[in-house]
Amino acid sequence: MQLLTDEQSRLLNYITILLGDAHAARNVLQESNLVIWRKSDEFELGTNFGAWARKIAFWQVQAYVRDRRRDRHVFCDELLGQLAGQQDEFVNDEEDTRRIALRHCLPQLSRPHLDLIRDRYEENIPIEVLAKQSGKSAASIRMGLMRLRKALLKCIQKELGYQE
Repeated sequence: MQLLTDEQSRLLNYITILLGDAHAARNVLQESNLVIWRKSDEFELGTNFGAWARKIAFWQVQAYVRDRRRDRHVFCDELLGQLAGQQDEFVNDEEDTRRIALRHCLPQLSRPHLDLIRDRYEENIPIEVLAKQSGKSAASIRMGLMRLRKALLKCIQKELGYQE
């Protein structure tokens, strides 16, 4: 029980990476937990529990994808295998899960807000230059960016299922 509890966040990260959908990942995690619990007598103490649990989670992801194959946005088994093969790069990194959530949140911004975020954080345009370009004060741009960051944080937390 303790091994499963300790592995929850890593399993959720892994499943989210495979599916690219935080909401679906939580559902698949629950299904995976049930299977892991049912098969717990098959786990050999002293071996790598995380690898064993990820293997079960992988099969649950495949079952989930198979059940939803009607949807044209579902990954093929080959791509899932490639993503799973890269798990060591991602599994322990919660930041990847947050980035996936951010990718779901950014399109919810209006075009001018999205442009402001991109100009400031991707293009590294100084606030003073953004202010001059927009005809607004630097303080106004700072306040707008702060509000956008708060809105994105709230969206990310919602995507990841965090309670306030």
